[in-house]
Order: sequence, then structure tokens, then C-alpha cells
Amino acid sequence: MKKLMNYAFLCMLAGAMMFTSCDEEDPIVIDPGEGSVNVSNGLYLALDGENPVSSAGLVSEVVEASGFGTQERTGFMAGYMWLDAGDYNVVEVTDKEISATIGGSMEVINDEGVDGSSICGYNDYMVVSTQADGPAFNIANSGLYKVSHDQQTSELVLHQIVEASLIGSGTEGGWTNDTPLSGSVTSDGGSWSAEGVILRSGEYKIRLNCRWTINRRIDPNGTLDDPANGYQLFTNFGGTLAELMPGSSNIQQEEDAEYTTTLTWDRQSGWGLDVERTGDAPEITFNPNDFQMAVIGDATANEWNADRNLFHKEENGVHSWYGVVTFADSGNWKFRANDAWDFNLGGDLAALGQGGADIPSPGAGARYIVLTTADEGDTWSATMTDAGWSIIGEGGPSADWGVDAAMNADGFDAGVTTYSITGEFSTGEWKFRAGNDWAHNLGGDLTFLNTDGSNIALGQAGTYTVTLSFDGEVYTATVQ
Repeated sequence: MKKLMNYAFLCMLAGAMMFTSCDEEDPIVIDPGEGSVNVSNGLYLALDGENPVSSAGLVSEVVEASGFGTQERTGFMAGYMWLDAGDYNVVEVTDKEISATIGGSMEVINDEGVDGSSICGYNDYMVVSTQADGPAFNIANSGLYKVSHDQQTSELVLHQIVEASLIGSGTEGGWTNDTPLSGSVTSDGGSWSAEGVILRSGEYKIRLNCRWTINRRIDPNGTLDDPANGYQLFTNFGGTLAELMPGSSNIQQEEDAEYTTTLTWDRQSGWGLDVERTGDAPEITFNPNDFQMAVIGDATANEWNADRNLFHKEENGVHSWYGVVTFADSGNWKFRANDAWDFNLGGDLAALGQGGADIPSPGAGARYIVLTTADEGDTWSATMTDAGWSIIGEGGPSADWGVDAAMNADGFDAGVTTYSITGEFSTGEWKFRAGNDWAHNLGGDLTFLNTDGSNIALGQAGTYTVTLSFDGEVYTATVQ
């Protein structure tokens, strides 16, 4: 084992964030910016299986629990660190000595479309199946990484951090659209920031690479709370401005105002968020009651004869209309307000225009649609997700409030769309929700379901077929 000594003399370093050994008698030191450091017991990354690349090792971190909470996981360690391109191992330090070297084979994972994955294109991460004295694994790109090691599954996850953003009811995009921050980091640290950010009374979180989590659950239909089933590691921060914590509670915003917002990372002090007030927030006078938004078109169940209503919610001045639409394989459609053509939207979903062109069908099947305006109704945009209705809850087929059981889109007949699922139900509670998202969920009386309605429960456990129907205005459900 190699001794780690606290010694004043610094060797000539081969590169930033790396130890260099001049000969067997020379001390092991960190970058001259840190000086000689007594490295604590723990796990560290090391270039070529030699010495830790930074005094920042992996520390115990929580993982996601059901209901978007947090839970402890035995043997789960994580941290953020700059890694230069090269071959690495994990080393365990005990009493200033390297007591174990860990390596293994690496696989690049692309989890596009998996719950928690990125909406801005950063879907790749690396997984190393670890073993004692395993081979070094290669980091091809220098950068800031979230690194985690899970003892229970013997795997190391590395995800390069490129983008940062804010999201939440206190932001202009609500919980639907991220507010991007611009910037970058080097081995010495860096920041992402934005000027003129409007924050209003509400709450928000920080997301890295537009992600909530990285899903390392072994069984995608299993429960989050079962340690043997894997885990989901956080790629978001909450807590307070004074103390950001992975996956913690939402950051509270009390005052409506304009801010310059800066997220910083430093290799010694970690993460920080600075929110500097620079002006007043603009007054919002938009009245959503003047806009009963809907979709219409020959690609939909009612063709061009009648609208299929969307359902409105407001978060911090951001107005959104939600719905699930079953489309035909071909045809066109548009958004319009109040069952009339006075106000209609078409063209590009990302920048809809008043009176814009018809929008072509995305193909047969159910799509989750969110239409949004964040100003005085001058600009509109929409998102479309390839997901429809599902059932979620401990009483439903997934038996979990953290896992959706997708319903089949059964098409449409005479203007009515239906969605169904057959599965095992207990006497516990459950609900319907759209697009694997709580923004649009249904509960209450099965004969007249309400958005955000109360949880549903069946009086007797068993195998049931649940069918959800929508006539363009009202949702109902049957259980057989």
C-alpha cells in the first residue's frame, strides 16, 4: 500500500487535478492550488489506478424514494468532480494508504425516453461494472462529472454535466419548461447564469442537463423503495440558497421580481446559487377565462366538426392547457379557442402562430399535449409527448405511487376516445394521470372525473379492466 503524506514540497505536476510521484520517497500531493492535503478515509477516483485526482472523494448521498422524496441507501456514495481525459480506477483510502483498487468494464448508456432522462439531449452516461483489482476504465472527454458508486449493485455511474437550468412554479416556464442558464466550468470551477430572470412567488429547483434523475432500477416496473431493485440517483438540487442538496425539497421564492441568477461550482467548496434582485417583475393582466383552448381537425376523433377541450392550469403567471389526444394515422389539426376560429394557432409547435398552418398528424396513437403562454398571450408554444394515460398508485397494477401502468389507446368511435388496462388491483388508492406527469391527473367520481380529483379506490381486490373515456369535454371511467 502507498502512504499518503502531508508534506510541503510539491513535485512537478503532469496536469491539473492529478497527483505526481517524483520517486518512491516523494510525497503524494494534490494540485498546487490546494497544496499538500491529508486525504480522509473513503473512495476517490485515480488516474491509472495510482493516486486520487482530487481531495474531494465520494460521500454518502440519498436516492429517490416514492412520491418524489428521498431515502438513504446503504453503500451509495456520490460526488461532483472534474476529470481529465484518461484511464481511471476507484481507490479506497484507509489511514492515508490506498487499501484497495476497484475497476471494471465500462458501458455507455443512452436512456432517451426513460423517466427522468434529459429533454435537452444529454441522455448518455457511463456505467462501470466494478470489481476489486478490476481494469482501468477510460474517460474520453475532460469535464465536470457526477460520479456515484453503488455497493449493492457494484456499479459506478459517470455523467458529464454540461447544462444547468431552473424549473418550477416560481419560474416563467412553470414545471413544464426549463429556464436555461448559460456558462461552463473548467478544472478550477465555473458558473452558469442568466440575466433578467423573472421569479414569482412559488418554488423551484435546479436541474443539470435538464434531468431529474438517472434511473438505475433493475426492474422498471418495480418499486423505488425496494433496495434490491436498484435506485435512481439525483441530477437536481433543492434545499435553500445557503445550502443546496441533491434531490432536496423545492427552493422557496417569496417575492415577484427580476433577478440575475448564477449557479456556481468550485472543486473545493462545491455548489452555490446566487439570486440578485435587479428589478420589478412585469404585471400580468392575461385572463385565461377568455381562452377555452382545444384541438380540432380531421386527425382527431371529432374531425373538423367539434373541439376536444384542453384543461387549464396556472402556475406563477404561466398558463398551460393540458390534454391527451388520440390521433389518426393521417390528417391535420390545430389549436383554437372558444369553439370558434377567431383565435387559432398552427405551424411549428415550438413557436405557434395565430392563424398558422395546419399541423400534420404525428401518427396513430395517443399523445400528451401541453399548450403554454408565459406572457400576455402574445407568444404560444406547445410540447407533444409520445405517452397517453396511465394508472398510478399503490392500489393500481404497478402497486406504486412512483411507477405508471400505461393504458392502451383504443382509438376513437363517434367522437369518443377510450383508454384501457387490465391488471391486478388492490383496495389501495390510485389515480389516472397523463404523460407520466402530475400536471394533468384525474380522480374523484368515476362517472364524472375531475382534474386533481381525490384518489380512487376499489372496494375489493382482484383482476379488473378499467376503461377511461373522453367525449371531448368530460372524462368518465368504468371498472369491470
